[in-house]
Amino acid sequence: MAAARVRVTGAVQGVGFRPFCYREAVRRGLAGFVLNDLAGVQIHLEGSSQAISEFVNELETNPPTASRITEIKVAETEEQGLSKFKIIESEAGQASQALEVSADLATCEGCKREILDSEDRRYRYAFTNCTDCGPRYTIIRELPYDRPKTTMQEFRMCADCQQEYDNPLDRRFHAQPDACPVCGPEVVLFEASGRVLRCKDPIKETVRLLMSGKIVAVKGLGGYHLMCDAMDPESVARLRNRKRRPHKPLAVMCRDTEQARSLAVISREEELVLRAPAAPVLLLPWNPEVPRDVRAALAPLNPGAGIMLAYTPIHHLMFATILKGARLNPLIATSANRGDEPIIADEGELLEKLGDVFDAVLAHNREIANRIDDSVALVSSDSPSGSPRGEEVSSRGEIHLIRRARGFAPAPLETPFRFQPSLAVGAEMKGSFAVADGNRVWLSPHIGELSNRETMEFFEQTLGTYLRWFRVEPEVVVCDAHPDYLSTRWAERYAEDKGIRLYRVQHHHAHVASVMFEHEIEEEVIGLALDGTGYGPDGSIWGCELLHLTDRGVRFKRLGHLKPLPLVGGELAIRRPRRMAAGVIADLFGADKAIAMFGKDGEIAGKMLERENDVSRALRVVRASSAGRLFDAVAGLIGLVDEITFEAQAPVALESLCPSDLSGTTGYPFAINDDLILDPAPCFAAILEDMDKGSGLSAISGRFHLGFANALVDWLERAREMTGISTVVLSGGVFANRTLVRLLSTLACELVEKPISLHFPRLIPATDGGLAAGQLLAARALIEL
Repeated sequence: MAAARVRVTGAVQGVGFRPFCYREAVRRGLAGFVLNDLAGVQIHLEGSSQAISEFVNELETNPPTASRITEIKVAETEEQGLSKFKIIESEAGQASQALEVSADLATCEGCKREILDSEDRRYRYAFTNCTDCGPRYTIIRELPYDRPKTTMQEFRMCADCQQEYDNPLDRRFHAQPDACPVCGPEVVLFEASGRVLRCKDPIKETVRLLMSGKIVAVKGLGGYHLMCDAMDPESVARLRNRKRRPHKPLAVMCRDTEQARSLAVISREEELVLRAPAAPVLLLPWNPEVPRDVRAALAPLNPGAGIMLAYTPIHHLMFATILKGARLNPLIATSANRGDEPIIADEGELLEKLGDVFDAVLAHNREIANRIDDSVALVSSDSPSGSPRGEEVSSRGEIHLIRRARGFAPAPLETPFRFQPSLAVGAEMKGSFAVADGNRVWLSPHIGELSNRETMEFFEQTLGTYLRWFRVEPEVVVCDAHPDYLSTRWAERYAEDKGIRLYRVQHHHAHVASVMFEHEIEEEVIGLALDGTGYGPDGSIWGCELLHLTDRGVRFKRLGHLKPLPLVGGELAIRRPRRMAAGVIADLFGADKAIAMFGKDGEIAGKMLERENDVSRALRVVRASSAGRLFDAVAGLIGLVDEITFEAQAPVALESLCPSDLSGTTGYPFAINDDLILDPAPCFAAILEDMDKGSGLSAISGRFHLGFANALVDWLERAREMTGISTVVLSGGVFANRTLVRLLSTLACELVEKPISLHFPRLIPATDGGLAAGQLLAARALIEL
């Protein structure tokens, strides 16, 4: 006989961990106990050494689905002569501080089987869940996570549910949202006017409406989706017209991976991510057999589609419904909101703001306490570096989060860096904040564009929840260096009101530091930051930056940058790629060439550039060292996009034309001078030559992507020679370009004699949604304990 004390830390409370331990201990004839305390979960085991070893191995290899273990410590201890295993209730206050709020989880296979089994008491019940799945973050009002402090408070459990809840051998033991048709929430269908549609089965009627081409708002875990038949271009066009979203890709929900494969090519690694409990929207390349009109409807000029699998019982029941021998096609599942406002979760707001968009609403009476959007990700197996954290959705393939939200937030990030209670507010686009205390950092879910009142109110509401739940009172607030961001102004007021310190961090410094944070890098690094816009210390627009970070990410030096490109007309050049291209051609090759190619736009560009140094007119020609604008200019030059209606539209369109196989292709040349200024003039000259030869757009896109990747690697090699540093971290929205990431990774691996090590973002987005983590790290010299 032996005895052991097992300490488990991480997201291990409120996720069915104690009943899991109970079942595994009883199965192996072990005595002892399990309890929650301030540090996580404590387990005492008595029995044979082999049984204890098997128990610990099960913890390590097959823990509860919803848990996220960061550490397991096992130590020998004294026997207590216990005869059975039991769950010990925590003393008041002992669990509340350690509780890590679990993210919402996709329906598990056990619950899915029950709702589709006509003999089960939960057959076709739309709110079936257990400790392995279902709502968490979205229903919690206060901590600790007990039913009376959730939106399930009003639903009193029936005798059958109570028995499950009280039985440690049942997978619904202490499942706070546990419910059934007798005692739980209900669905209801109503018209856009708000009038209830009387029907026997609202879900079946919803399916009938969708099959007939209607648009239905469906209430999910974190808010409403606007849904319609994804394979019906006319229905999709109506949705786009009503929502005023002419070109931006629309997320698609599929029944299962088999149906998803009808739209996209899916690797084994990507399938694992699609089917994982987080169930993100995954960016996937098109299946070549998808009709052109369907592609154009779902994601015009895009290299693929954003696809997720059904992840709630409501979704599964919709897809399982058979009407006249047919089932639902894949469905559009786009967030119900206006423009850049937050996702809508309230029925009143839905009817007020979007009543002219949908034909019906499938609602329910389980309130959403905390709104949250769908996470967006892509999977790459081409990058040589993995995440150091135990949070990977898949053990194979590398996941890159583009948007961190449902399924990931609000799980904390454990870090070796220690912080005073701190708050970082991010930037403006892809709004997201970070709260830190000690060695934990909580990233907020995607908030939205912090450019309007509704989104700022959502920001403040979510921040208030985080600070209250995780008991953080910031002593420091960090913001972007841009003086006009609403987030910057908010941080200034917050610091003044609270009497705390305020620090500003340059945009691209924060981008690079966010990757250092995720990969726990403390040595000096070369940073490559590629995005659309960032405020430089000199007041100019940055966006293609070669940086040298020292002092564990605290300080940075600008080693090089893209030669600034003219934005003729300022914001107008950003909205119109043709104008952007006209300005670049006029600047590089003269006004006559620009006029010959672009007519009036070329003439305007030439005249404005002539007067660029005129102080009275200088503001009309802004220059930017921006990778995003470089992509815009190339797209505008070859006539891809006339008017920008969503961020990164032109670069995405350009990538969509790039061939997957670039073997035998010669990339366009770039020049790099002794000051490490990256000059695109040779690239544009070569593009003009190809256009004169009649080269196809696909060939031009391929040569541009390969040439830019070659130039970046050459740039990095020169920086390594200058600094002696071979560790490179890369971030910024441009790295959502799967083709560029693949090319960079491949080219870097070919540097055998003097290799460089590339580190890409993983679970912290490369976009501005990950800036807050970098802001914390960059300001660490002043706020680290």
